[in-house]
Parts: sequence; structure tokens; C-alpha cells
Amino acid sequence: MSKFSAALLQVRNLAVHAKKVCLLDDITFALNPGDILAILGANGAGKSTLLAALAGNQRYSSGSIDFGAASIDQLTPAMLAEFRAVNSVEPPVSFLMTSAEVVALGRPFMAVDDRALLGALSEVHATQWALRDVGTLSSGEYLRVQLARSRYQLGDRRDCLWLLDEPCAHLDLPQRQFVLSHLHRLAKARDWAIVFTTHDPAEAEAIADYVMLMAAGKMQAYGATGTVLTQNNLSDCYGAPIVRKHAWVAA
Repeated sequence: MSKFSAALLQVRNLAVHAKKVCLLDDITFALNPGDILAILGANGAGKSTLLAALAGNQRYSSGSIDFGAASIDQLTPAMLAEFRAVNSVEPPVSFLMTSAEVVALGRPFMAVDDRALLGALSEVHATQWALRDVGTLSSGEYLRVQLARSRYQLGDRRDCLWLLDEPCAHLDLPQRQFVLSHLHRLAKARDWAIVFTTHDPAEAEAIADYVMLMAAGKMQAYGATGTVLTQNNLSDCYGAPIVRKHAWVAA
């Protein structure tokens, strides 16, 4: 059986153009429930554009994006929100809002489920900020509140898609390890497919089943993590020598 035949997410020959500029070209891959994909590439490689297209927030010029048997073009934002969550790199809100209120935005048209909301905050070690103005949080603390928002949004559903743009940005070493472990556990326990961008190959090695290397809007390499993350592939992708050396990590 081909990977496409059982895929939760199927992307075929995807292209995105802005006026006459090609932002993405001929992107094809598929993810099954429980798969984790890490996307790496230099600044401007197209990583965030690809995530936006997968989220339904970026119109594409050609190709297709399917969730199970449904095309993304057939799904309304409300329908997408039932099984697709997005965490992008964004500044904190500029008006008074508590962390709990930010998390509640995961289900904006439903009565707040206090137990589920506090559970989502607890999972990312953010319960102590529930009543705190998010404007007073550090970038790393606010990122974890945003993770809780997506966790609250998807709840206990299975076969969901979670898209994250640099989920470990601004995090210290122990919290980075915690977030990566958290994503891995949810993917495997709930059969969620996770796609995240990163600038650190070590993050991909830690939890990703598959890796995509991007440059100038195209896939330079795609496949199993251990096969794709080589010094030669990374050097070709970034246009500079990339070598493996010892690094400090949180155990």
C-alpha cells in the first residue's frame, strides 16, 4: 500500500506564487496519523509559506492539499478548526488579556470548558500564569500559552494535524526538551500528524520521523530523518559547510 493511500495529509505538486514571484514549487509529500515532519531551510526558503498553505491561510497557485479524503478547498475555516491547529511565530497581544483567555480562543464560539482549559495549561507547565496578563510574559512563556491554546482547541480528538512554526524559539534548554517530548507524546498517543519548522537539526533528530530540507521554495531533500540529515545534504541546503559537532543538550 502506498503512503498516499492511507495518508492523513496529502500534498501533491504544490506551488504558490505572489504576483510573478514563485514562493513554493512542486512540493509533494504525505503524512500518516502519528507522523512528525520537521522542515529545515535557510531564512526565506519557504518554510512559513508552506505551513500557511497547509493551514488554509495561503492561497496556492496549483497542486492539491488533501486532509484524508477531503480537499482543503472544500473545508470552511470552522471545519478546519475541528482537526487542524496552527502555532505561528507571533508577538504577544497588545491589549489586556489573561493567559486563560488566550487559551479559550482555541474554541471561540463555545462555552469555556474550565477543566479542559486548565488541563491544557498544565500540560505545558503554564497553570501558574492562568490569570496573568500575557503582556507580562516572556517570549518563551507566551509560546507555551499558545501551545496550550492549540491543545485546548483540538481536545481529545484523534487524527488531527498540528502545524508549528519554530515551536522551540525563545525556549531555554530544559523547556525545549520538554516541548519536543510533549509534541512527540501527543503525536504518538493521539495519532496526530505534526509538521514543525526549525533551524536546529538536533530538534528534528530528537522527534521527527521525516525531514524536509527546503531552499528557494523547493524541496532539496525529503525522507526519513536519519537518511536526510547528513552533512552533505545540510551543506547543499544552506549553501555553507555544515558539520556535526558535540552540542549541549538537556537530558
